[in-house]
Amino acid sequence: MHANPWVIIAETILGNGDQAFEYYSEINPATKNDVIEHYECEPYVYAQNILGDEHPLFGTARNSWVTGTASWAYQAATQYILGIRPTYEGLLIDPSVPSEWDGFQVTREFRKTVYDIEVQNPHHVSKGVRSVKVDGQEIEGNVIPVFGDGGTRRVEVTV
Repeated sequence: MHANPWVIIAETILGNGDQAFEYYSEINPATKNDVIEHYECEPYVYAQNILGDEHPLFGTARNSWVTGTASWAYQAATQYILGIRPTYEGLLIDPSVPSEWDGFQVTREFRKTVYDIEVQNPHHVSKGVRSVKVDGQEIEGNVIPVFGDGGTRRVEVTV
């Protein structure tokens, strides 16, 4: 399981938001609630592995609490599927989401500034930032500059 988030990240880099989210959903413990008797693992913990289709107990989870999967899955979800990544220059906005999503909202604190981010996906694409506005002013590119002023910034992104 530990390597699965790296595959998710790779899919987002390639622009395959639908596939990335499908992989994310397949390993997410919260999606196992309806099959918990078969999954046999806590629904709030990543397992070290899930038995493959060649095993008689296909789909059963094993060895919870002993993997770094959770931290990598968090990075895959927030920094690559939602696409909100800190960089030296500023906060990069580069979502790679399922094309069926209309958008999403995130609040992110970064270098002493709070960013209220709304991503709109009117064309139902998986990747490709068309515009970014910060406090109503369009910026060039998709890296929000560092303000560091302790304030709150309203960010509107269209993909």
